[in-house]
Amino acid sequence: MNNNESTRGPYQSTLRARMREQTSQIILDAVGSVIRNADIAAVSVAEVARVAEVTEQTIYRHYGSRDELIRAFIKWHLEQVVGGPDRKLPSTIDELLAWVGMRYQTWEDDRQVVSEAYLSPIGRELRQPLYEIGFENLVRMLTLENPDFDESTRRHVAASMLTLMSTENFVFLKRNLGFDAAEAHAVVATAIGAIRRGVRPSDRPVPQTRKAAPP
Repeated sequence: MNNNESTRGPYQSTLRARMREQTSQIILDAVGSVIRNADIAAVSVAEVARVAEVTEQTIYRHYGSRDELIRAFIKWHLEQVVGGPDRKLPSTIDELLAWVGMRYQTWEDDRQVVSEAYLSPIGRELRQPLYEIGFENLVRMLTLENPDFDESTRRHVAASMLTLMSTENFVFLKRNLGFDAAEAHAVVATAIGAIRRGVRPSDRPVPQTRKAAPP
């Protein structure tokens, strides 16, 4: 045995790893099919196994529980829509609004998954870090594009913009007003433009001072 062979790590089958990845993808696709044809409550290990045409034991080898299965699906779906860890954030508000328009169309095409999975407790948990990143990026963009805003105003406007662009607002506009992706995007872009144009120094909240207690 030569030195290279003695220092080489245990053999890892790339074929086995590829097959495992393919099986995992088949399972996640089956989760999506169940949600699209029913709702998230219909997702069970047994039902996903039936749709994926695998055994329940196969699913448990990949995902330890129903919640873990749902979590993996939502995380995977989010990465398809917003990108993974290496995603490039929009650098201007115009770029952001254009990206939101594309995202809304994607949501429109897969609205059952968005309304059922994204708004589930697990979906809200997984989206929370994305909202935090989005909020800080909005504050940064407003610092550059609206330098007349003070720090408090920037944060308030950023919070308003993020609320308007949220999944929750998109689903509200769809369910309650029947707006499609283009209409929802127009609503959001119009409202954000109005907020940015309309904010004046007199609109900024005045700190409340406590009245002195009577002697």
